[in-house]
Amino acid sequence: MFVACLGILGARSLDAASLLETMDSEVSSLYQKSKEAIVRVHAQRALLIPGLPFGQPLGQPHRAGTGFFIDGQGRLLTAATVVDDAESCWIEWDGQRIPARILGSDPETNLAVLQVDPEKCVGAGHQMPFLAEGNSDELKVGSMVIAIGFPYDLPSAPSVGFVGGFDIRCGSRQFMTSHFRAGCKLARGEGGGPLLNTRGEVVGIAVAMSGDDQCYALPINAAKKVAANILQDGRVQHGWVGLNVSERRIPPASLASSQWQVSIQQVHSNSPAAGAGFRDQDILLNVDTNCVHRSADVLDAMFLHRCGEQIEFTVLRDGQTQQVTVVVGVRPAAEILMAQPPPQLPSTQPGTPRLNIVPVSGPQH
Repeated sequence: MFVACLGILGARSLDAASLLETMDSEVSSLYQKSKEAIVRVHAQRALLIPGLPFGQPLGQPHRAGTGFFIDGQGRLLTAATVVDDAESCWIEWDGQRIPARILGSDPETNLAVLQVDPEKCVGAGHQMPFLAEGNSDELKVGSMVIAIGFPYDLPSAPSVGFVGGFDIRCGSRQFMTSHFRAGCKLARGEGGGPLLNTRGEVVGIAVAMSGDDQCYALPINAAKKVAANILQDGRVQHGWVGLNVSERRIPPASLASSQWQVSIQQVHSNSPAAGAGFRDQDILLNVDTNCVHRSADVLDAMFLHRCGEQIEFTVLRDGQTQQVTVVVGVRPAAEILMAQPPPQLPSTQPGTPRLNIVPVSGPQH
């Protein structure tokens, strides 16, 4: 029996070794295929001394991060914190310094879209290498992702991790839409880099990191919506209906199931939601054809709808289900939102992470 057990353990060890060798080969191959479409992004800004006439230049602060091409015409995505307030911007590609133009950026989601001239990179009649876009809705807890970026002043490198969760907030910071949390340790300079699935498709963009070796990624489905706004309109208008919602766990009927209930906690005055007839304490059952299970379902639906589009809600009010249609409006300025009386929130939210979030980009020295 002992010999048989050793045989089983030996087989398992061989299987594990074979699996690790396969993963090693696949990650290396994926990196080699993808790295030509991933670039280091540079931004230069003049720092002025306040109080002097017209300001006095004080050096040229330099910021660098990572970006990646999304099409063959030279358009690429990076983090807004890399290029914000830049006087000039360029990329490093194939040993060349290529000027880049900022088409637009969105500080709310920390996303920026840049443009380079493909002819200066690959010559006339040729397309830039670019990464295929995946479907971030297919991600689940435990999905493997590969982040690629330029740490510090070093060459690009991959970092392998696994999706640890999907969050709409981190401590007191509220995200515009769900972000996925991945166990990839990223260094300064890797902000704006892609996170790929095991097929080599982009499923997210690194926009923030936590203090415990995790990064937050804006899902590519959300990033595509922001980028499309920038490319079509030159700016981003985030949709808004004027609802604050809360969630609470309903005791499960059996140990095999659990359920969350999402209800309206506050309807903002003079908002699309107020005009549509929403009421405090309405229980949200569906958004369009999708069931509402958590607060994130409502937040994500509102984020992905464009201004002027309609959203169909199914609500439970006084024991009766009702349909409520609301037209998505333009999200007001922060100071207007702050003027609304805040709802009374519980001291803790189930599953709320307590992490110190900082951008995954910064000055390069």
